[in-house]
Amino acid sequence: MTTEPSITTRLEHALATGIDKRHADALLLSGGVDSSTLLAQAAAGGRAPRVAITVGLDAKPGESCPVHGADLAVPCNGDLAAARDVADWLGLAWQSIRLSKTDALDALIELCLALRSFDLGNLNNIPLYVGAMHAVRIGAERIWTGDDADSLFGGYRYLRDEKDWPAYLARRIPTIRPPFTDIANIVGVTPVYPWLHPSVLDVARSLHRDDILMGIPTRKRPAMPSFMDQFDPESSLATTRQWGKLPVRQLAEMHLPGDIAWQPKTDLQFGSGMCALEEPLAAEVTSDDRERLDATGIQFFNDAHRGLYLRFTQCGGTVPPPGAGEHACVSCGGGVDIGHQHCPTCGAWPADQR
Repeated sequence: MTTEPSITTRLEHALATGIDKRHADALLLSGGVDSSTLLAQAAAGGRAPRVAITVGLDAKPGESCPVHGADLAVPCNGDLAAARDVADWLGLAWQSIRLSKTDALDALIELCLALRSFDLGNLNNIPLYVGAMHAVRIGAERIWTGDDADSLFGGYRYLRDEKDWPAYLARRIPTIRPPFTDIANIVGVTPVYPWLHPSVLDVARSLHRDDILMGIPTRKRPAMPSFMDQFDPESSLATTRQWGKLPVRQLAEMHLPGDIAWQPKTDLQFGSGMCALEEPLAAEVTSDDRERLDATGIQFFNDAHRGLYLRFTQCGGTVPPPGAGEHACVSCGGGVDIGHQHCPTCGAWPADQR
């Protein structure tokens, strides 16, 4: 009688294939479960890149985020410490880059101008941009990231409501385009995504909702499943919380300590501390600015978004018109790929309706 291999075993073999077929010189390591598992499995197979790189905001010990506050269950700016723990555990080369707010804002505007985008979500991309530029300076040409295990295995909060996982992936996989792809093109490196190798996609397609999501009682796992859960009163009071990416976390447990394998899902802007840049961006917006900008019809999320737009336009940034295969965003008029709902220029979603 033949026993079917477990999901974890299948994923382990699939990711090993992705690593073997898609080698890299460097890894942008956030310290989250996806990039950490990638690094750990690569190390186990003797295929680790020569260096892992982590970018974060240079904050003083105990300094709290001006946007999200202090005493958080899942704090801002935790990536540097988490990545150091991963690299130390694996005994691998690791380099950290700590940015002042001034340098981080400068990098943000450079990136926005290059991408022709004032999407506030570019706060997520500062660590990718700065990390890639550093990788180039030390001679790297091919760079790994942990994209896009969150989409494939249920890392995002909004995926908790998906009932038909194969149907969701059938829609989602053809549209996956990690933000690092465009950033890598700007910097002049090759982006490499082992988690998106066909062997890993095949495993993901074979799974169902119960394979990737599990309700775990808080008495067994008191941590929050994601950074944003701590701001949701219902999640904070829940006796059971939904955890995603079970196969990824179970694979991580084979190589890494449990607290790393069960890290809460934390977007780069929060984990790197770049969310703190919202404060100086918002401070630049006057009441006159707010009135004038809101009259443009652009759907701004908050004053930080308005402040980023001000810097973008003051530095010569313009909204790119729709090209072939694109429709106009209802918010800013920028081009959006047909079939996509997120505007890469202003960040509006859905970009085809108000």
